[in-house]
Amino acid sequence: MKVSDYIRQTFRDFGVALSDANLLSILRPSGVNGDDDAENLSDNQFRAISVSMTTFIPTLLLRGSSKSVSENGHSKSQSWDIQGIKDYYALMCKRYGLKDELNTDKPKITFL
Repeated sequence: MKVSDYIRQTFRDFGVALSDANLLSILRPSGVNGDDDAENLSDNQFRAISVSMTTFIPTLLLRGSSKSVSENGHSKSQSWDIQGIKDYYALMCKRYGLKDELNTDKPKITFL
């Protein structure tokens, strides 16, 4: 499986379709080629892809959760699991020690 296919399939699990521009936005900062074989990535390369995917999620959420278009009696709609993608984002931020910029309303405990 190519790296680009891995990325698209991971987001597809949440009902999110990525454009080529989205894919470029994810791949470029990682330094990994989308045509590389995902199974042959080093641990560092795989981490770079995962971190890049995670940091892309806030931009992705600006899209909104559903779109509906109706024309000449035909309608199409697109929706995706927005809470699922937020939960995935929170999990990946925790895993990679990234700042969780979406879930800022979580209670925080301060020890004095």
